[in-house]
Amino acid sequence: MEKSIKRINTIGNHIVGSLSSTTNSSMTYSKAQQDKSKDFFKPTDNDLKKLYEYQAQQEALNKKEPFHLTSIENETLTLQLNRPKSLNVLNTNLFVNLNKVFQTYRDNPKLSLMIIKGNGRAYCAGGDIKELSQQTRSIGLLFPRYFFSKEYNLDFTAATVNKPRVAIWDGISMGGGLGISIHSPFRIVTEKTTWAMPEVSIGLFPDVGASFFLSRLQKDAIANYIAITGKSLTGADCIEFGIATHYVHSSKLNDLENKLKSMVHHQDMNLVESIINEFSSAPPSAAPLLKDWSQVVKCFSNRFNSMEEIMNELAITNTQWSNDIISLIRKKSPTSVKIAFRQIKEGALKSLEECFFMEFRLAIRSLSNNEFIEGVRSVIIDKDQNPKWDPQTLEDVSDEYINHYFSKLPIDQEFPIGNDKIYMPPQ
Repeated sequence: MEKSIKRINTIGNHIVGSLSSTTNSSMTYSKAQQDKSKDFFKPTDNDLKKLYEYQAQQEALNKKEPFHLTSIENETLTLQLNRPKSLNVLNTNLFVNLNKVFQTYRDNPKLSLMIIKGNGRAYCAGGDIKELSQQTRSIGLLFPRYFFSKEYNLDFTAATVNKPRVAIWDGISMGGGLGISIHSPFRIVTEKTTWAMPEVSIGLFPDVGASFFLSRLQKDAIANYIAITGKSLTGADCIEFGIATHYVHSSKLNDLENKLKSMVHHQDMNLVESIINEFSSAPPSAAPLLKDWSQVVKCFSNRFNSMEEIMNELAITNTQWSNDIISLIRKKSPTSVKIAFRQIKEGALKSLEECFFMEFRLAIRSLSNNEFIEGVRSVIIDKDQNPKWDPQTLEDVSDEYINHYFSKLPIDQEFPIGNDKIYMPPQ
């Protein structure tokens, strides 16, 4: 199967730019208003004490049954996520410790290749939203600042490592797990891959750098479709739309890993690619999304300037597919849907670093209201699938309301990029 390094790197070009906020509607203001005073949060000594106690508890659990496993063989560092019962979701302990793993790989000249994979039926089902929800309730607004500062610093480190990495998305591959692997030059899917950014279902938005990497997918409409609907893609879809670089049947993965470890002794991208090509093939059947692709392009094109325009186009299309999509979107958090649409627009003109600053603002504001807590309650805890979103509908979400999410935080509250020590216990 023909491939080239140029194709492999389509997601990863960093572009610096900016996009001014625009308003496209004359909607009435929402009854629900963001509490702007929470932008000026200051942790108390008691907040920090509870956070340090939680960190200690997590490290004790990690020592008892490691959340991740690493091994080095013939200049290859293999990183395996190791929470199979939880589908390898990434918690705060992993954010901190995986950042160290990526830094070690980046800085050690004796390491030539990194393989990233999961243990069990999932590569990674995303960030640990149970932890985020429960500890925000327990510790307060300090916890989301801790959670997202650690997660996004890990993602930024992983994205900017300039050495060969092979990500194996075998099984469930979602959210936070993609943040540490999407910028890998080689991204492998299998017949078991289920790939998604489903955050709008729980009152969040596609984060971990999705503003950057989704907006750089080459085919018109695919970024909006993924971000707004949260629908899953197959391995064949990931190949078709340039999300993955290679399709390898899961039965061949062990042999592929062994050959990579035995042959890669220097940072030769072409050698890594040639080895993967020996085991890869075209997917056995066409990408399922192609069946509806003409409608996706019609309704989710980048030419649309607002969610209202997309919803109107879906209504005009008036097919079983478009009506099902309208019903699906109406079940998502209206606030999250509007954030997701706008972040793709803005992310397309921002550098990777700028996208993380933007997403940190969005994440902190999302946890300062009740939207995420309610989403997790409905989908994960009570499982009644009946969230009480506030605002309740897309029509209720004003531009003013969304503008605040995207506005800058106070300077001392912005994303602490590169700061490994923030919110950590004193040594």
